[in-house]
Amino acid sequence: MLIARTAAELGQVLDQSRANFAVERVPASQAEDWSLTDGALQHSSRGFFSVVGVTGARTDEGLVLLYQPQAAVTGLLSAHSDGELCFLLQARAEPGCLGQAQFGPTVQSTPANFMRLHGGAGTPYVEALIAHDRATMPVDDTTQLDLGERYLFKTKRSILARASEPPPLQPGFVWANVAAVRQACLESAFFNIDLRSIFSIAHWTTGEAEEGLAPRSLSVRRSLGAPVRPEVLGRLLAALGSAERAELCYAPLESLSNWRRTEWGFSERTLRQGFSIEFYRTSAKFREKSSWVQPLVNSVSEGEVVLACRERAGALEVLVRVEPETGLATGAAIGPSYVRYPGMESLPPAWASEAPGISGTTESDEGGRFFRDASLYKIVRFDAIEETPNNAWVRLSELKMLLRTSNICTIQLRGVVSQLLGAEFD
Repeated sequence: MLIARTAAELGQVLDQSRANFAVERVPASQAEDWSLTDGALQHSSRGFFSVVGVTGARTDEGLVLLYQPQAAVTGLLSAHSDGELCFLLQARAEPGCLGQAQFGPTVQSTPANFMRLHGGAGTPYVEALIAHDRATMPVDDTTQLDLGERYLFKTKRSILARASEPPPLQPGFVWANVAAVRQACLESAFFNIDLRSIFSIAHWTTGEAEEGLAPRSLSVRRSLGAPVRPEVLGRLLAALGSAERAELCYAPLESLSNWRRTEWGFSERTLRQGFSIEFYRTSAKFREKSSWVQPLVNSVSEGEVVLACRERAGALEVLVRVEPETGLATGAAIGPSYVRYPGMESLPPAWASEAPGISGTTESDEGGRFFRDASLYKIVRFDAIEETPNNAWVRLSELKMLLRTSNICTIQLRGVVSQLLGAEFD
């Protein structure tokens, strides 16, 4: 099978996926399949996401969130070639992606898509991940939280599976070895957040001779092999368990005092959430449907995600925090050291801006729901942060246990942790 062994070789495949791809903003009147139904902006099939209003969280004016009760499937297929572990990646052209196209996992699809409610083509390789297939062995299967300040109670099913024989390669897909993955994790807008998330969940090893993903840095590998401290995990889980979930109620979009209908969709009268809902027409050669119109979240400014790290006894530790988020079914989740969503006006703490940087990339939120909503994801070296009941310095052995557990960690944490595969600390 053809294998990309460097990020540059992967980039050549990504360039091809941009062919015959176009995105343009269109008036809401051209979105024939979308309408206000029962107070929410919904697709006529009722099978895709909806834009809903909620009250009871942070403000009496109400908030706008995306609602998608069906858990999307993000699945990554791996296989061996001459003893070398490789991963099957999909070059995805998406309306909201920075640079129009990024790599995603083998399958990144809602049930509405792979059940073909849109009338388009089938989803490649989905049967190998969600149905019994003697040629495919499940490796890991968890449910993971999505953006809690953008979605209402949304989760994703993250599946890793190993093929006994590499399946035939379809257009827009490529095999990547571990070296190419490590390089690409340090490239901006190259691996989408769903792929970064699943690489963070995947098995990491402490040495190249072991089966799995071996991080480049010796201090990261040492931290992976460090003993797990039950008292640290217990304190974090206790803080997580004590978090209260926001009591929310649906409210018709047109009843929200700070939101109004416009020619292009919906917008805020005064910036509070920091985004608008606008319609876009997309044409894409390698997608299940070649052309469609849909609403996207369009934020007014960039966000920021920061993971602080330090070294203790030659092993890396990172600072994580338990943070409440409006739309999380769990009420709160374990996230990175600092998060500012796109559109928010808050300033980062001084240490987040002044600490020496280890790695950093600019990433966009899911391209199928957000229009180039970008955030700076970075890892910095800074150890002068005291622990509180809601945060902790954790070893990578401890962090990996949390990441591989369902519905505990934020998608921002999973996204930034992927940089540890390629970052150099030594």
